[in-house]
Amino acid sequence: MKTKSAKINLILLKVAPVFALVIIGIFALCIGTKFISPFSIFAKNCSKTDFIVITKIRLPRILLSVMCGALLGGTGAIFQGFFRNPLADPGIMGVCSGATFGAVLSGLLPFSAISFLSPVTFFAFAGALLSAFCVFLFSKIFRGNSSVTLLLSGTAVGTFFSAIASIILLTHETDLHSFYVWTTGSFNAKGWKEFQTFIIPSLISLILLEFSAKHLDVLVCGEESAQTFGLNYNYLRNYILIIGSLAASCAVCSGGIISFVGLIAPHIVRKIYGPLHKVLIFQSMIYGAILLLIADTLARTVVAPSELPVGIITSLVGVPCFIVVLVKMSGGKL
Repeated sequence: MKTKSAKINLILLKVAPVFALVIIGIFALCIGTKFISPFSIFAKNCSKTDFIVITKIRLPRILLSVMCGALLGGTGAIFQGFFRNPLADPGIMGVCSGATFGAVLSGLLPFSAISFLSPVTFFAFAGALLSAFCVFLFSKIFRGNSSVTLLLSGTAVGTFFSAIASIILLTHETDLHSFYVWTTGSFNAKGWKEFQTFIIPSLISLILLEFSAKHLDVLVCGEESAQTFGLNYNYLRNYILIIGSLAASCAVCSGGIISFVGLIAPHIVRKIYGPLHKVLIFQSMIYGAILLLIADTLARTVVAPSELPVGIITSLVGVPCFIVVLVKMSGGKL
């Protein structure tokens, strides 16, 4: 009887975040500069303005933030698992800055869409992949304190790509305000067009992120031990870098640079569900979506009718969490 009850509780624990995400999404649909019930669109007396606000403005923005949060949460989970480092995060590792560099560079080159990827997404993916590879290379060359090496390498690589992107923008007189909004993260003025552009590569990324779970569980025991169990480390490295870069580039293109979601979500999930990656990656996607949806809702309502960049909200929460993780890793006490 206790075993059956425990299984039910475990199922409820796994399903609860999904229901929470739906409830928060419905609540986010309602609030803004004007409170509108999402169920009013089915009412006969629903005004045209309310219908447009719900279906054309709030709903696509909510879906974009959920998608972006899931991508960042899942990418953070696989990066932390692969590097075996709790500080690994697409933003901290410079992957987001590399994606930004690629997206900016795409505006200078006359390329058409490549398969299902737009030119912006393709070049953002290439920039993210290059950045991730550089960080991985530095972490292999300098084998001192792995956490410090990863942190410093990611900071250096991210700063380098951000500097190049800034030079490109300045020399080509591109709209600097748009770039500023992008670097601080924002879903303002994003709609169905952006969602339709990134939904296919994003779904592919989310599915492929989950496929890495079994290999990452084997890697926990160390690179050499994992290879004795038949793990192809080189294949896994390439897989993680490519899939993580694709996911990060989709997140950057849809919402800009949004830091710390990929760091916070896996840590919360690991505390609740344990280190098994099959559960960790999926739940990190859900919790990442919840965190970013809450942050974006706060960003557009706290100073309404004005709006804060969502990246500022996530940074305000993320920096203390980052410090806590860093202190725990150093063996200190808060």
